[in-house]
Amino acid sequence: MIATQNAADKTQKFLDDFKVSKPVIGLPGLGWDTPEMAAAVSNAGGLGVLHIGFKTEEEIERDVAKVRSLTDEPFAVLMFPQKESILDAEKLRLQDTALSPLREDLGCTAARPISAPLFDNQFRKIVELKVPAVGLRLGGLREPYMEELEANGISVFGIASNLRDAKVLVSSGVNAVVAAGWAEEGLLSHEEIGKDQAEIDSLVLWSECARALRVPVLGAGSVTTQDQVRVIRALGLAGFMLSDALLLAKESPIPDSWRTKVMYLADSASETSDTFMGRASRYLSNGFAQIFPEKGLPVLQFPYQYFALKDIFDKALEIGRIDLALLEVGQYVYLAESGTTADIINKFCGYWSED
Repeated sequence: MIATQNAADKTQKFLDDFKVSKPVIGLPGLGWDTPEMAAAVSNAGGLGVLHIGFKTEEEIERDVAKVRSLTDEPFAVLMFPQKESILDAEKLRLQDTALSPLREDLGCTAARPISAPLFDNQFRKIVELKVPAVGLRLGGLREPYMEELEANGISVFGIASNLRDAKVLVSSGVNAVVAAGWAEEGLLSHEEIGKDQAEIDSLVLWSECARALRVPVLGAGSVTTQDQVRVIRALGLAGFMLSDALLLAKESPIPDSWRTKVMYLADSASETSDTFMGRASRYLSNGFAQIFPEKGLPVLQFPYQYFALKDIFDKALEIGRIDLALLEVGQYVYLAESGTTADIINKFCGYWSED
């Protein structure tokens, strides 16, 4: 009874801190994240999330304004704390030489700038815009940043793929932690330990974090089934995060032809590699992902690897080439179901409320 009450208290704390009515975060993956998706999650009572880690200040302002035009409910922006990285010009040249025939076939623009937005500029912009909440992927923020967010009434959650990373997030002052097992889509954290050590199963991670962390913990790891939600609640977590479960939502921007293919994917359809991001990330396995190992091409440091390939990703989405797209999906994406975002969230929250 004490453990159950403690879990209920943490659920309520998450609801209070993030000013939402349902214990759920909705995080679409890169390749299908839009302001419309974030707003739809928030309108359904959850915390919708807008990716801004790769965006300029102008793009952040544009997309935040779009979310606010579609909802009056709280939402969050997802950021990547500043990492030291260098653009290796020789590696970029080797990549470009090998991929030039592909770009020519696709009709990509020959000249493109390769640069990454400055985290400090992104941070200043989200404070200026007074976003309701911030999510962190790939580590926590230093004390001055956290103090400024707190002073502006901005709640913070962090996503961790292992217990040590989760503990560092708590020490930094986050309001909640999302425990994302290695089945989850997108970038996976291994900030405090090696990548191989960080490949933690969801059940192990959820149990560890529920036991060890004092803040509300939400379970994630390609959550797409009733049983997964029940387990998350039974382990004493405060809520859950949906990603893959939203892929086929009415508001999702993926083309109809891709939706049909998703329905026939297998559990091995996603893979974890540094090919698209320059560090461990889970995404839909496709022909493009095989080019780098087959040709022995070097991979740039994060985040430059993403920006070096972004023109190809954008063109693939534009012309419907799923075999060349960056589509962040997890291991259980093949279980995703159609419906409106509100219908999907209400269904999963119904699982959460079952006795």
